[in-house]
Formats: sequence, structure tokens, C-alpha cells
Amino acid sequence: MARAPTRVALPALVGSLVLGWWATGLEPFSGRTTAVVLAAGVIAMVAGGARPSAGSPRDIAVRAAAPWAVLVGALAAWQLAAYVQHPRADHPTLSSLANTALDPRAVRTLVFAGWLFAAGWLARR
Repeated sequence: MARAPTRVALPALVGSLVLGWWATGLEPFSGRTTAVVLAAGVIAMVAGGARPSAGSPRDIAVRAAAPWAVLVGALAAWQLAAYVQHPRADHPTLSSLANTALDPRAVRTLVFAGWLFAAGWLARR
């Protein structure tokens, strides 16, 4: 029974990397690219939700969500503070840092595949 996840995980990994390579080659912010990203995310969530993990909690406690809310708030504050300060080179926004980090296509492909696996994992929870 331990082999079943491997039989599913390897083809899913290869498939998500192939899809990621193709999707990252499309024109950024086009309707086609948006449709591919959204459809892939929905498929990953449906596939993840079809195989619920044993014993995973269905309700998230407020205590468990609070650190994430603080992190998101801090990142949003950083983004806003950097956005209003000038010169931009001295105060980069999170989006400009992400654009630089995600510039190589191979990195975008790995992040895309990771995003699909995260969507499936979250759907199982």
C-alpha cells in the first residue's frame, strides 16, 4: 500500500513539470495563460480532494491561522511601504523581487509545479 502514492506522485510530478514548462512559455498575462493556470489549479485541487488524507483535520483553528494572518499582513505592509517610497531601486517591492527571482524559465516551471502540488495538498486537508 505504500507504493500507491509513488505510482501517482511520479506521473503527477512529470506531468506538472511538462505542463509548467509549456505554460511558462506562453505570453504572460494573456487570456490563454490565465485559463491554463486556473484550469491546472482546479484540476490539482479536484485531484487532491478526491484522495483525502487519513486523519487530517477539516477545521482550521484560529490559533493555527493567526501566524499566517500576521505573516500576510506583514508582507502586505512591506509591499505598500516599498511601493510609496522612492527611488524604487532602493526600496524594491515584493513583486519586483519575485519578478527577478522568477526570471529564468526553469525556476518558473518549478514554482508552477510546486503550486500545483500545494493546491492538491491543500484540497486534501
